[in-house]
Amino acid sequence: MAAEESGAPVPSDLTNRRIIDTARWHILRYDGLRSSIANRASFVISANAVVIGGVALLFPAAIGQDIFGGRATLLAVGCASLAVLILAALSIVAATNALLASKRWRELYGSEPPPGMFYQHSDTFRVVSTFRDFETEFAAQTADSERLSATVTLWIVMQTQNYRYEFLRRATRRLQQSFATLCCSIGAVIVLSIIDLWRR
Repeated sequence: MAAEESGAPVPSDLTNRRIIDTARWHILRYDGLRSSIANRASFVISANAVVIGGVALLFPAAIGQDIFGGRATLLAVGCASLAVLILAALSIVAATNALLASKRWRELYGSEPPPGMFYQHSDTFRVVSTFRDFETEFAAQTADSERLSATVTLWIVMQTQNYRYEFLRRATRRLQQSFATLCCSIGAVIVLSIIDLWRR
C-alpha cells in the first residue's frame, strides 16, 4: 500500500516470494551465527572463571611465603590481582550481553522499521491481543505484507548480530588483558621467590 501511494512499482507475487525465500535463507544463516556467538560467549565466561580461580590461588600463596621485596611486592601483587578481577568482571558482563541483550530491540534500534507482524513476537502481540485477532490477521496476509515482515526481520537479525558481536569482542579483549595481567603476576611472584631463595 505504501508503494502504491508513493507511485513506486509494486512487486509481483512471484518477486515477493523470491525475496521472502532469500530473506529466509539469510535469517537462517544469521541464526547459525547467533548460535556461534552464544557458544563463544559461554567459552569466554568459562575462561574468566579459570582466571578468577587463578587469582584466588595466587594472592593467598604470595601472602603465605617470604618473598623478595616484602610488603611492597605483596602490595603490587594485590593491586594486580584486583585489576585481574575487575577485568574479568567487565569481560563477564560483556559476554552476558553477547548472549542476551538487556534491552528490547525497539529500544536499541528505534521505530524506523515497521512492525514485522508475524516474524517478531514483540510486534505481533503489540498489535493483536487475542487468538481470534491473530487468526484474522494471519489469514489476511498478502505477499507484500509477508515480504515486508521478512525484510524487517532480516534487518533486525543483522543489527542484533552486529550488536552482540561488539560485546563479544569487548569481552574477549578484557579476557586477554586479565589473563596477561595474571600471567605477569604469577611470573613476578615466581621470579621474586627465586631471588629470595638465592639471597639466603
